Amino acid sequence: MSEANVAFKSYVSAEDHGRANFYALISRLLAAAPDQALLVAIAGSPPLTTEDDGAPLPLAWSKLIAASMAMDADAAHDEYEQLFIGVGRAPVNLHASHHLTGFMMEQPLADVRGALATLGFARVEVQTVVEDHLASLCEVMRLLIVGANGIEPSSVAVQREFFGNHIAPWFEICCGAIAKSSLANYYAVVAQFIGSFLQVERDAFAIEP
Repeated sequence: MSEANVAFKSYVSAEDHGRANFYALISRLLAAAPDQALLVAIAGSPPLTTEDDGAPLPLAWSKLIAASMAMDADAAHDEYEQLFIGVGRAPVNLHASHHLTGFMMEQPLADVRGALATLGFARVEVQTVVEDHLASLCEVMRLLIVGANGIEPSSVAVQREFFGNHIAPWFEICCGAIAKSSLANYYAVVAQFIGSFLQVERDAFAIEP
């Protein structure tokens, strides 16, 4: 076999696989209510072991594990529907355009679509979630980290740029809105976990060479 026919896969570290898994979990929890299988999976997950177990992310993860132990799928479904679907208008909005401009389908959505086109990502025809939904953005981050279906992992520089342009400016506002909602019970804990993880990502990107 000639060298021209040899393909080498990019190496992805265990730490990056862990990051990608958290992005996948966040995307799943924001795209739809967790089913019983997901609640059981989270409840059975090990705590994060770090040098500082009192740091915000390990604490938030432990709280999510405990909340998932106590939650059932029907209650989670009802809470998700009340929080993010509502009647007529969702009490809590998960789109960048809403949080950055006050309106849906504004410039932040166009910016995300332009970035996705540059990265070579195409919208799936059956997908109903808009591209500037936080679930969609976290799924993009997962793909940038580990790749999938022929997509190679992207450099830290590409990850940093996408995160900085499309997630960093508004995730704290969004997580705060979820946590403060009187309708949030399980999702208040989810929001704390999301905010803690994305803060770690932001800080890591700030110091990454």
